[in-house]
Amino acid sequence: MVSFLAFTLSSVVSNAALAASSTPTLQSLPKIVVDSARITVSGVSSGGFMAVQLHVAHSGYFKGAASVAGGIYECAKGDSTRSQKVCMIAPDQIDVKEILQIARDRSARGEIDDLRNLTSSRIAIFSSPKDEVIKSIGSDKLAEFYSAFVPKASITRLTNADAAHGFPTLKFGSVCSATGTPWILNCNDDVAGKLLTSLEPNKRALSARGRADASSLLYFDQSKHVSATARMYDWGAVYIPKGCYGPSARCGIHIALHGCQMNPDFVGRQFIEQAGYNEWAETNRLIVVFPQSAKGRGNPYGCWDWFGLTGPNYTTKSAPQIAGIRKIVNDLTAR
Repeated sequence: MVSFLAFTLSSVVSNAALAASSTPTLQSLPKIVVDSARITVSGVSSGGFMAVQLHVAHSGYFKGAASVAGGIYECAKGDSTRSQKVCMIAPDQIDVKEILQIARDRSARGEIDDLRNLTSSRIAIFSSPKDEVIKSIGSDKLAEFYSAFVPKASITRLTNADAAHGFPTLKFGSVCSATGTPWILNCNDDVAGKLLTSLEPNKRALSARGRADASSLLYFDQSKHVSATARMYDWGAVYIPKGCYGPSARCGIHIALHGCQMNPDFVGRQFIEQAGYNEWAETNRLIVVFPQSAKGRGNPYGCWDWFGLTGPNYTTKSAPQIAGIRKIVNDLTAR
């Protein structure tokens, strides 16, 4: 898959320091009392597509979704060639009405949740005109898809005129206009904060960004929570502020999904530690889960499955990765 990334490899493979990743000390997931109105997901690139897939599949559970440099639900139709030639470089060819019918048919068969749940969702969509990997018109197609269900006032559009393909941050990463690993961009733009603010219920204002506490970042064994067919990494991470422990805490949960070439094999823990989510979580009673995908045959860059890698039902509730991420959240949640 992802031959589109070949043009960056000459600058990527030489940077062995970024690719190195030692296994952290793994801990068991604690049980946390969760605020069900604040369960949301976001992702960048392949993670952006997966965030939408996860949200649409479980729209009764996830109350909002944010896509950064991603695109529309079921864009690839299980075809890795289409994912590149249409979804990434020619998204103007996408027929949104056709995608909507696919979603409605799946909902009618119970393969995904009732699409009427989306009416109360909050959506954030980031794209950049400088993105040469996934053309920004793909974000327009995603907005058109969500607009069939979600009120206009609940859809936030975000952009950065200088950003290349990747996840913009306030002060970490490559030059904002640079293409390549770590796919984290120093754009003086706190996109994590903007996404999280957009996804809050009733447009509730967040407390100011804080300082992340390294002791609140836990690593866990993903293999205990997901099936082997999910093709996910050995471990994942979760940021749990100290104030989220205890029976009366009621914290929100946000799932943050990396993109291609952003798992530990390529960037170590940079996305987990530097994307900016943890600083907002610390001051806003928010838990952030960082699931990790794995590279392997048919997926050399560790992308999330938005093209049918794990089987034809990859965008439904039964999809191995969607089911795996959902189970991680379940296992973290106190009943």
